[in-house]
Amino acid sequence: MIERVLIPTDFSESSRHALKYAVDLNNLLGLTTRLYLLHVLQDFTEFSEYDLSPTILPQLYVEFEENAAKRLEEMVGTMVPRDVRCDTYILHGVPFHEIIRFAHQERIDLIIIGTRGRTGIKHVLFGHTAEKVVKKSPCPVLSVRHPDTVFAMP
Repeated sequence: MIERVLIPTDFSESSRHALKYAVDLNNLLGLTTRLYLLHVLQDFTEFSEYDLSPTILPQLYVEFEENAAKRLEEMVGTMVPRDVRCDTYILHGVPFHEIIRFAHQERIDLIIIGTRGRTGIKHVLFGHTAEKVVKKSPCPVLSVRHPDTVFAMP
């Protein structure tokens, strides 16, 4: 039985489409699922060539978290009917690790994740989160491609 559905979001159109899909699936099947909308703030300092001051970093993270919280609430407010329970979460770390950890801790029944269908170097650099979630998830994963995404053979 599907009672807990996790929708990871990076605020892209693909992840917004995944949330819409989760809401539509809930309505179509007459489910009373609890939706978990999750955003992971990645530690960007490990990829930065700049030596950021320890006094600047905490303020940056506060601003990033505040921005993410506003965007999550906007998504819920505009895309999720009031009668559907949807909680928002912000975690810090490597996105696929945190998604997997959260799914395990919260005993998630299904993950619905948006995909962009990147190939080549774009996939290597940016597009591996959904793929890693599919491979390592403790529960079934439904990957959803945005309908406007152009399909390209690898």
